[in-house]
Amino acid sequence: MQEQTYAFDDLDQLYETTDKLPQVERHEVYAHHEGEDVWEEIPYRDSLWTDDLRATGVVSSSKDFYNIIQYGDILETICDAIDRHQDSYDLGVTGTISLSPTAHKMSAKIGFTGDTTVYAADDDPIELGLQIQSGHSGFHAVKYDVGGMRQVCSNGMMAFDGRLHFEQTHSEPFQPSLAYNAVDSVVESPEIVENRIKEAQNQTFLNQDEALLVLLEQGLGEYLEQPVPDLLNSLHDEINDKDSPTLWETYNAATRALTHYSKDVPDYELDTGFEKAATLLENGYSKLPNANKLGKETVEDRADQFIEEQDETETYWNGEEESLRELMAEHQTRA
Repeated sequence: MQEQTYAFDDLDQLYETTDKLPQVERHEVYAHHEGEDVWEEIPYRDSLWTDDLRATGVVSSSKDFYNIIQYGDILETICDAIDRHQDSYDLGVTGTISLSPTAHKMSAKIGFTGDTTVYAADDDPIELGLQIQSGHSGFHAVKYDVGGMRQVCSNGMMAFDGRLHFEQTHSEPFQPSLAYNAVDSVVESPEIVENRIKEAQNQTFLNQDEALLVLLEQGLGEYLEQPVPDLLNSLHDEINDKDSPTLWETYNAATRALTHYSKDVPDYELDTGFEKAATLLENGYSKLPNANKLGKETVEDRADQFIEEQDETETYWNGEEESLRELMAEHQTRA
């Protein structure tokens, strides 16, 4: 079975889609002794099965440790939360919902249109929305992030600011209030997002090599067939001055590469790539990273790799080591 994707263009269609998503129930787990052909129940574990008979996970049988949270419940609550704002705001919705083949992961991209549009520049609109991730195993039951779609190039974006992130684990029953908070945060966040963008436009790396190194060391290359060429192409499209790429331009290069150069990567895996890219705008403490500090630390860490793991470390591009020496001299640092 392949990844399933559902598209919607308005709130009614999103409501309708919630009914199409698989429901999950607990069932017993048995262990098989192959030599003796003996089966025995494992009382402390439960298996999770969808209503269309897909085994989607094995979890603790205790509800103190694991509560099932249905994808349909999450998205129906999001619909209700959006509907609550319809009288006060001009809000349209569009997007997609993707399920892994075994339905153990779900990714929803819900774009808002209308009053939630922000501008990185007069001709550079970004339609804000929600990025929702959920799963039927693991620690994170539901994660909500404010995301967006940059209209001039259809780049996907997410996680601008830690204050606009909400999540719960499976140790709790489904918390509808978080879904309402997530929608409220989109409706109320345009000013927050625009301020974050302006700050990112005023911070710069030393040069394009440093920006490229930062993207590679963030692990973005694992989602691309040709990491260095793809990221260089994206940097070329986004950067105005190779000698002073901004945090914002570098972030846009990352999202451009993930959106346009990743191939055959499921949405639920690509979400992790967008989270890595978002570290360029979010330091984990609801603040923008310092570009000079981020660049310097990345250069130092990469130089240490060449010294400590000389035989195992391959260069990202021809001339990288010379670029590192020049960057270390600029930062006045030593490995």
